[in-house]
Amino acid sequence: MKLYFRFVLCYLLFAVGVTALIRPIGADLAVQAFAATAAFGQKLASAMLRVVPFLLLALLVIGWRRAMPSLGSVLYAVFGSILLQVAFSFLKSSIPLIVPFYADRLLADFDRWIHGGYDPWVLAHQWTAGLPVDQLVPVYLWVWAIPAVAFPVIVAVTETHWERAARFTILYIACWLVLGNLLALAASSVGPVYYDALIGGDRFGHLRDALESSGISSSLVGMVQEKLWSSYAEQNMALGLGISAFPSVHVGVATLAALYMAERSRWLVLPGLVFVALTFFLSVYTGYHYAVDGYFSMLFMYGLWYALRRVTITELDWPGLRVARNRMPVASR
Repeated sequence: MKLYFRFVLCYLLFAVGVTALIRPIGADLAVQAFAATAAFGQKLASAMLRVVPFLLLALLVIGWRRAMPSLGSVLYAVFGSILLQVAFSFLKSSIPLIVPFYADRLLADFDRWIHGGYDPWVLAHQWTAGLPVDQLVPVYLWVWAIPAVAFPVIVAVTETHWERAARFTILYIACWLVLGNLLALAASSVGPVYYDALIGGDRFGHLRDALESSGISSSLVGMVQEKLWSSYAEQNMALGLGISAFPSVHVGVATLAALYMAERSRWLVLPGLVFVALTFFLSVYTGYHYAVDGYFSMLFMYGLWYALRRVTITELDWPGLRVARNRMPVASR
């Protein structure tokens, strides 16, 4: 986790540098950065509180004496995760300043084409008509936040195999940096819920009506959606309030968690699949994402996981990796 922390520091410096090139770095941005760091720290603490019982059980199984040497790794994971989210927020909020939103027409048309002429959000609302879908919103917000911000900490506390720990740390970083930054820039887009506000017209007018009647608009999701668009429209680009549709980091994180659960125990395969399915469904139902956003993220994360399973990370001869792998046994493949 020390190597992970160092990488995140470099990522943060890069994010600040990019931000400085496209907008002035002043006292207001410093205040925003401090506020974002505090907010993400609170999110991490909240997520960790939800998994404390499971971590205590893991420590009981592993043994306190065996777990104590990993205390340093846990601290690196905690601070690394906080700073990663701050750096990611810097870059995400800057996406439309670097590459103005342009890909929504292409994504919406392709989404409708591959679903037989129907917009996926329409199918999602039709299939669940009369069901209290708004009650599932906590899955999309609070349950998802656990692997999103606390995954490295969970790995640092519970993992006993260096190979698996390294593989999933790489996957975690790729989810945020490749999906959330690089590919989000390449296909800069806002998603169905903001389509009409960006482009004009009423192509997704019925989506707004459906979100209102289903109770989503009056939920926390609806309030966040309003705040995101207000921030973009006012060009204040506050940290933590960036908009980006393709690809879906939400679905990417859920896929990461499901793959990790499947590797740890076959009993966790089904819960992991349910988690991915619910996250994907809610991403479409709420209008945050086109279905293709989620499809791509699932394929990307699975493909990268499949490739890393066939690479012996322990054969890499980087100094940081040599030090890290000497402290943890290699997983059986």
